Amino acid sequence: MRGLFFYINFNNMNYLRILYLPLLLFGLCYTGCSKEPASTTFPDLIHRDTKVSFADFIGSDNCQACHADIYEQWKGSSHAQAGGPASRENVIAPFNGKPIVLNDAIVYPEVVNDKYQFRMERRNGDPLQTITVEYVVGKGLMVNGGTQTFFGKFSDGTYRFLPFDYSKHENTWFVQLKIDESWVKTKPEHSLEDLYNWPPHRVIGEVAEMSNCQQCHGSQIIAEKINDVYDVKFTSLEINCESCHGPAKKHSTIMSNIVDGIVNPEGDIGIASAVGLTTDKSLDMCFQCHAVKTPLRTDYLPGENLHDFYSLKLPLLGNENPFGANGRIKTFGYSLNHLYSDCYINGSMDCTSCHNPHSNDYQDISGNALISRFDDDQCLSCHVTKSLDIAAHTFHEKESDGSSCIACHMPTRQHVGIGNEIKYKRSDHTVSIPRPMFDVSQGFESACQQCHSDISEPELQEIIEDWYGPLKPLNPVIANRLKIKDNTLGGDAAKILLQPEHFHPMGQFYNLSYFIKRYLSPGMDYLDIAIVQKLKDYANYDDPDIKALALAGLHYSQYKNKEIRNYLMSEIGKLGDNQESVRRRWGLILDYFGTVYFLSGDKNKAAECYQLASEVLPNDPTIIDNLSKAKS
Repeated sequence: MRGLFFYINFNNMNYLRILYLPLLLFGLCYTGCSKEPASTTFPDLIHRDTKVSFADFIGSDNCQACHADIYEQWKGSSHAQAGGPASRENVIAPFNGKPIVLNDAIVYPEVVNDKYQFRMERRNGDPLQTITVEYVVGKGLMVNGGTQTFFGKFSDGTYRFLPFDYSKHENTWFVQLKIDESWVKTKPEHSLEDLYNWPPHRVIGEVAEMSNCQQCHGSQIIAEKINDVYDVKFTSLEINCESCHGPAKKHSTIMSNIVDGIVNPEGDIGIASAVGLTTDKSLDMCFQCHAVKTPLRTDYLPGENLHDFYSLKLPLLGNENPFGANGRIKTFGYSLNHLYSDCYINGSMDCTSCHNPHSNDYQDISGNALISRFDDDQCLSCHVTKSLDIAAHTFHEKESDGSSCIACHMPTRQHVGIGNEIKYKRSDHTVSIPRPMFDVSQGFESACQQCHSDISEPELQEIIEDWYGPLKPLNPVIANRLKIKDNTLGGDAAKILLQPEHFHPMGQFYNLSYFIKRYLSPGMDYLDIAIVQKLKDYANYDDPDIKALALAGLHYSQYKNKEIRNYLMSEIGKLGDNQESVRRRWGLILDYFGTVYFLSGDKNKAAECYQLASEVLPNDPTIIDNLSKAKS
């Protein structure tokens, strides 16, 4: 069964997991009109052809001649060193023949005839397997925990993630365990069967039927199955110019022709400028990789609309939502929680507000280079008044560690899903203000506690309030979520959670999904007209995730209501070029609901949901298979 697949990234890789969160159905009734099952048929789903092909890309070296300065900035960046062939230049791990001793095997990382390999033997000395390392990903460059991962090529054409990783900061080999998916240093008590990635199964590229790394760890990765073999192609395992700017072949041709006196009659330069992008479009460049996301299609290449191929919010739907109430990472994630920050919600901050996209160095809002990643001018270039007397704001001595903006507002946190043996801390991109008691209530160590571990959270809260007075209220969308209790009835919950007028896309998606899961059920006879209207208001969002969730909620709960079905048909007609994108999300959501019921033993309701999903995505083989199993 698939249910709704989503990705949580461990070991710099992605793996598929079925989402499962029990629906808390209260059997609530709302006033409305009971209808017989309606027969309105969904229109055929038209599969949109891709606009970009692998042949449209030329690689970064072809950019150097015209963009020499930017090329040199990029060449020294972490993106340019993100991965590549297993070579002396790229490998940082000790392939020196020193054995990794396991309970049932001995593994020798070694170099033989300039080939990097893991030679594996049984404990009695019998040969087990030798796997050649073809490529590496990572170079231990992350300041708060950098690692390197290794890939071998397998007989089916795939490049698979090997089970032994290296941590530069811990100077040790480590593995991921099956039992809890944590990262731990290799130990003699571990057996091969204990390792999550043995035998190797996670592949580079978006391969629907296999656990995979999506397209993140390299440039223009595309995989196509031909008979029983995969044709896996990529420009490089660096993160190249075209990963952000899109395909450059047409641009290169046009500009070369101009040099030869041939002007492009179309009047453009063959590539979209990144200057003047909206905040969201700029963020999408980075969220191609720096986000936990759900695949909708497997053929994404830069230059396409990211949201036609991936959903950034469907991972919030199930029980392994990577984010806490206000966006802080509670399992494993990337920088998508920037979308929870007030700098985004009430400002226009994107990644390039702080990060130079070419060199990956740090800069202020005006693009001026900063001395270090900890330079306060990242923040003070916007929050200018705070710089007049920084100590008066921080209550810490100027230039002390405690006076640093990021020490309080972007503290580094170990990602919980990793465990504690391997250092993997990342800055908190929610840019939150310290709230010691709230933080501890949500299971997080507060920024204050990181330095002042000898002071209790209540005492720290008292100090904060003494300094600053009443703290700034939480965003209403987040605050409303926290008001819902175990005994909150549906009508009250609707008034609290369903407030579409507030701008907070991530929070709104979570609140709406929570309401649907807890208070709605398949084919309800009655649903209050005010709630129906709220769902319609959400369906008017441009955001495809929220739109799809609202339409799925109406379809799920009111499919027997002819008026609602007519409304759904009308909304589909308005989707235009976005129809496939929205319907893929919509169908996955209903398929997820079906899987929740199936796993809880209610095959009738599961079949009901799968049938609805099949209306939205009529030829989806997994939904068809799920429906068949639910009816068996």
